[in-house]
Amino acid sequence: MGRSGWLVGGGLWLAALGVRLLYVQQSQTSPFFDYPLVDAKTYADAAERMAVQGHWDGGDAPFWQPPLYPYFLGVLYALFTPGYYLPRLVQAAISAFNCVLIYQIGRRLFSFRLGFAAAVAAALYGPLIFFAGEFLPPTLALFFNLLLLLTLPWAMAGRPRRLLVPGCCLGLAALTVANILLFLPVALLWVIVVGRALPWPRRLLNALPLLLGASLVITPVALRNYLIGDDWVLISSNGGINFYLGNNANYEETTRIPPGPAWRTLVSQPRTEAGLTRASDQSAYFFARAYDFISAEPSAWLLLLLRKTYLFWHGQELGRNQDLYYARNFSPLLSLLLWKATIAFPFGVVAPLALLGMGLVCCNRGQRRAEIDLLLLYIIVYALSVILFFPTARYRLPVVPPLLLFAAYAVSVLYRFGCLRAKVKLAVASFTLVVLLVAGNFRVSSMNMAGDAETLHRLGFVYQQKGLLANAIAAYEQALALDPEIREARFNIGALYARRGRYDRAIAAYQNFVVRYPSHPEARYALGNALLHAGRYAEAIVQYQKMLDEAAAVEQKAVQERLAYAHIQLDQFDEAAALYRALVGQAPDSLRFRYQLGQLAEALDRPGLARREYAAVLQRDSTHAEAGLRLARLLLAADEFTAAEVQLKRLIVAHPHLVAPRWLLATHYATQHEGTKALAQAQAILEIQPEHVQANRMVGHLRVIQGDTLAGTKNLDRFKKYYVEERQQAILEVLKDQWRQQFKGMF
Repeated sequence: MGRSGWLVGGGLWLAALGVRLLYVQQSQTSPFFDYPLVDAKTYADAAERMAVQGHWDGGDAPFWQPPLYPYFLGVLYALFTPGYYLPRLVQAAISAFNCVLIYQIGRRLFSFRLGFAAAVAAALYGPLIFFAGEFLPPTLALFFNLLLLLTLPWAMAGRPRRLLVPGCCLGLAALTVANILLFLPVALLWVIVVGRALPWPRRLLNALPLLLGASLVITPVALRNYLIGDDWVLISSNGGINFYLGNNANYEETTRIPPGPAWRTLVSQPRTEAGLTRASDQSAYFFARAYDFISAEPSAWLLLLLRKTYLFWHGQELGRNQDLYYARNFSPLLSLLLWKATIAFPFGVVAPLALLGMGLVCCNRGQRRAEIDLLLLYIIVYALSVILFFPTARYRLPVVPPLLLFAAYAVSVLYRFGCLRAKVKLAVASFTLVVLLVAGNFRVSSMNMAGDAETLHRLGFVYQQKGLLANAIAAYEQALALDPEIREARFNIGALYARRGRYDRAIAAYQNFVVRYPSHPEARYALGNALLHAGRYAEAIVQYQKMLDEAAAVEQKAVQERLAYAHIQLDQFDEAAALYRALVGQAPDSLRFRYQLGQLAEALDRPGLARREYAAVLQRDSTHAEAGLRLARLLLAADEFTAAEVQLKRLIVAHPHLVAPRWLLATHYATQHEGTKALAQAQAILEIQPEHVQANRMVGHLRVIQGDTLAGTKNLDRFKKYYVEERQQAILEVLKDQWRQQFKGMF
């Protein structure tokens, strides 16, 4: 590339970068900017674990998703502070460089003008700009794919060892998005066919460096998967479930399963239904399910395949985990470059032009060259790799740059037909283009700028995580108005009302949920908790008891504990005690359960049981202050003074700054007429808490009795002062509570 070529490439890169930086700047107003979701969150979290926690091994199992993109983010996070702005800037630079690569491919395969036009179109192509600003791998994958398409013809023009370079590019692309692996055998075949002037053995040997280059990159990942997971997984283990999602009788439902319980249930099926634990076996399980559908209903599968092919070439951008059109709300630039109005721009224009261009190239023998055939093969194979799974905007994006080249070629040919006044050719080509435009934009839906149900559900989740509870509730309610069957949104509304203390609304939301989904134990548990907080104890008991009767898959001890609390609030102490005895039997080492059972035994006037439980607590934790104090009181009530003193002295040693055991010991000494010992404990209390009202009174009286009238009077004066202040504060608190209740009743 000469000096002019470098200048053109540099200018293209700067222009494309400027457009992408403008989009990143505008998109900061999006609620999703600093809170990536689903796959994006998975990648960002993995990168943060690498950079912050040092988990560069990628976990203790074979990779679930191709690993290169999270490692790319991890390196950025390690070199700089983890965040949401810098990775987008780096991806913007890579995406801008992709435009330069498109220019180079077009310049070499067609012409300078055609390559430049395709690169400018790529610089302004809305989905390319959008995905450059997402924590997703298409931009990086596209970079390696374009390098592959650029370097493969270059390698064929030199020595065979050059093929190591495109081989490595293909391997790196596969570690980013694995679809490109389907292109490997086609690329090998292309290398063999292009070298047809050589004898067969030499042609086969010449293709080996390409395979070797890909293997050098992929093999370490396969070995890592085996060494860590004891399982042969080539790159990642999510291929089976993705193939099943796109090839089953309920295609529409499976491809729309949102993250959450339904998704976790599906993913866990190989383990729960077939007992499979190895990642490769779980992937094979889903492949087998898809093959079962294909073999059982071949005609239905062929119709589905045709439908997916049409969806791939249709102009609309089908979102997965994100709605591209909703993102227009936060970027005026994207609003100009991505829209739907009869025509779905830009793919609804680019695809028909590209298909026409591909047809024109195939009809023009003078234009056909091996390099252009390679581009055609790439489009066909990559499109097939997407159609075999499920077509969405994110997955078809790597096909867009070659399509832009053929679209530019179609425009140039139409222009040439017009200049040459080749009316018949122009008419046929124009008619074909119109048919393709109509087919590619047939029944284009209107843009829902308010967001569809799933987008609003995710928006509510983001607001919830950010603590904007009112906004979250509003978004969830809008989502449910569009799709009443979004379980997580309905459940989260109840949780948000509960967090805001609006328990009546929380109860109504949970009751609605339980009616719709009666086999959802978490919702019944949440309903019981909301009823408990609202003081509706009898109703809470009904919900908790149902869970215990049905052996619901929720922590049983937590249910029993809350059920016991509800019984206590209704003065049903015997029922509560029975539950706590059961809890102690299930968890004999639980100090909390034993302590609470002791308290209940006291309330039931069963001091013997209470003493046993407190003693058991202290046997496991001799420093347990509350149990020790209650045991000491019970011992004093039983006139076991010596044992009580021993217990209180132990507490004082264990908690020297705790006032309660000292005060109990001081009052005990005072009732036993041991003034000196009582005075010592009361004085120790005042050293810890000088404003202690009763300790000042006791010290004052004892000092006066002992003849130290002056010092005793000072303590009594402090007693009077603190007593008056304490009484005033108590009165104010009572008044505040009365006013609070009064005003509460007014609203």
